[in-house]
Amino acid sequence: MMPPFDPSLATVPIGVRATDPPTSVEAAEAHVSQRLTDRKRALELLERASNGLTDFELADLMGRQQTSAGKRRGELRDLGAVRDSGRRRAAPSGSRAIVWEAVPPKERKVQGALW
Repeated sequence: MMPPFDPSLATVPIGVRATDPPTSVEAAEAHVSQRLTDRKRALELLERASNGLTDFELADLMGRQQTSAGKRRGELRDLGAVRDSGRRRAAPSGSRAIVWEAVPPKERKVQGALW
């Protein structure tokens, strides 16, 4: 069951779901420039990775937690800048992880700046 509409959530910042707790909203608002810098860095790394990257590999290269790198990669996916390559590689746990790849700029739905 969906919670009742809360008009205060109509201005939820990008990168936060309307169902996220207030701490997530506060974090998103407090770290806007870092989020944009990390999103740009994630795209640069994915563009250079000839064999794609899992979120775990991306996190290692970015020096961030997997959850943070995955969040930025998810934003890039939503913008049409990265996609599931269809390949899988082992995650640190041994489970299979999606290998993400950059979408060539000419094929992107959103043209121009992504930040």
